[in-house]
Amino acid sequence: MGVPKSALAVVAGAALTASCATTPPPLPPVLDYVRQDCHASPDVSAAVSLTPEKETNGYLVTTVVGPQTPCLTRAGMATPYVVYALPADLGDKTLAVGGLLEAMRILSPEVSVLDARGRVTRTFAPSDYFHRGPVYSVQFRPRDGEAFVLVTSDPARVGRRYEAINVGTSTTTVYTGFGTANFTTGVEASTSRMFSHEGAIQVIVYDTDTKEDGEP
Repeated sequence: MGVPKSALAVVAGAALTASCATTPPPLPPVLDYVRQDCHASPDVSAAVSLTPEKETNGYLVTTVVGPQTPCLTRAGMATPYVVYALPADLGDKTLAVGGLLEAMRILSPEVSVLDARGRVTRTFAPSDYFHRGPVYSVQFRPRDGEAFVLVTSDPARVGRRYEAINVGTSTTTVYTGFGTANFTTGVEASTSRMFSHEGAIQVIVYDTDTKEDGEP
């Protein structure tokens, strides 16, 4: 029995639609950041948890920083910010926190560590930031009394170019709360990305003791 012409038309139309679908172009760097709705201090009650459901080494959290991200006013300038809640068992943890390298841009990260009341306990010098895998980051071990990590954009670095050579590419799809966004990292040759006020933050929590409480 032959296939109805209407069915053939549907199949052909679907194939044409699929052939026309293209990957969205990479997002450009955001060099100017002006907001009128910024807070004077971060809201730690909305912190993103860095505690996995099950103990694991290399727990990864990626956060999109875009127009809907909350902002702070610092030194008279606006900056987006994200707060992360440190795991309760700090003793065996090491964190790498920074901006994820995208195809055209990198979030210019400025990382601070806060206590339970949101007060800054530690900051990092420019020399502490460098390329660790696909993340331009700082690495540190939390100390007693520290409860949160605050990430903002560093305006001093925005607009500068970062040269890198990577091998291979990968695309990560992240749910933003307003839809999904694709982040392509890695290249097969030398590339130049520009530091940006917006982009993506990536946090990796390394755990030297992944046994759950009560396990032998």
